[in-house]
Amino acid sequence: MPKHLQFSAGSLIYFQGDPADRVFIVQKGTVNLVYQNIETGEDVRDAVQVGEFFGVKSALGRFKREENAVAIQNSTLMAFTVAEFEALATANTRIILKMLKVFSNQLRRVHKQVSSMMSMKEHKNPEDGLFSMGEHYVKTRNFKYARHVFSRYLSYYPEGDNASQAAFHLKSIDEIMGQAGGQK
Repeated sequence: MPKHLQFSAGSLIYFQGDPADRVFIVQKGTVNLVYQNIETGEDVRDAVQVGEFFGVKSALGRFKREENAVAIQNSTLMAFTVAEFEALATANTRIILKMLKVFSNQLRRVHKQVSSMMSMKEHKNPEDGLFSMGEHYVKTRNFKYARHVFSRYLSYYPEGDNASQAAFHLKSIDEIMGQAGGQK
């Protein structure tokens, strides 16, 4: 049986990286799905309205959540197990058509971002691209990945244009990770 869940405005429904075992349909209120744009690293917010669903790809594919889900208004959701949602979708072709439209729009958005990134990379050399990736991870406070990228940069380009800046970033990251007990 699907469960009815209540969330106050501002409540977190799930975090990015959480296990995905439920699909949600918004019965009342609005939910924001918050994730990072792969091109810019900036937060993107997609609003899910009454009658719409979310969490489908992760749950059906048995992947971890790709975004944070946050109630932006007091919201009532129906939470389905994967089996319950599959039974509902099988019995209701409108849901399947709606899923196809949502997935089609998402694929178009990802294709546009990837195409834009590919055209940008045509103008960048690999050294600059690797350094930019490290800076992106610093900016998004993903220090573990930033450390890995800057270490790679220095092993590939020890005399590179950004070598001194990469070394500075590594030193700063090591200090931050040391203070946090290596958890970041």
